[in-house]
Amino acid sequence: MTLPARLSRIATNEARFRDINDRLEQGLRRMEPTPDDLLEFVCECGHRDCEQLIEMSFAEYEHVRRDSRQFAVVPGHAIPDAERIVEVHERYQVLEKLGGAVAVADAADSRAPGPLGRRRGDRTS
Repeated sequence: MTLPARLSRIATNEARFRDINDRLEQGLRRMEPTPDDLLEFVCECGHRDCEQLIEMSFAEYEHVRRDSRQFAVVPGHAIPDAERIVEVHERYQVLEKLGGAVAVADAADSRAPGPLGRRRGDRTS
């Protein structure tokens, strides 16, 4: 089954925002923040024009990144036909890709590229 163009675009946008956050994280780590410091990451939603930021600690960000299918977004930015909300926090929500968009998210994950990506239960996480 072919992924509709709209859902593919949403998944691709989210993967690009996640890539930006991975690069941000590398730069932020050089500042040597404390484990409790809240740092600004970009919202990883699929909305093209979103420029909102999410405050997260490194531990919170890494918690989301352990799974190729998951993305951190500003509350209310979920796109119901493209993903589901799997965690709700005060400052952000965690979304999980559904259906054919899983393959897009997996393939775009720079930490575990390829068709299988990485899952929370993987020993590599």
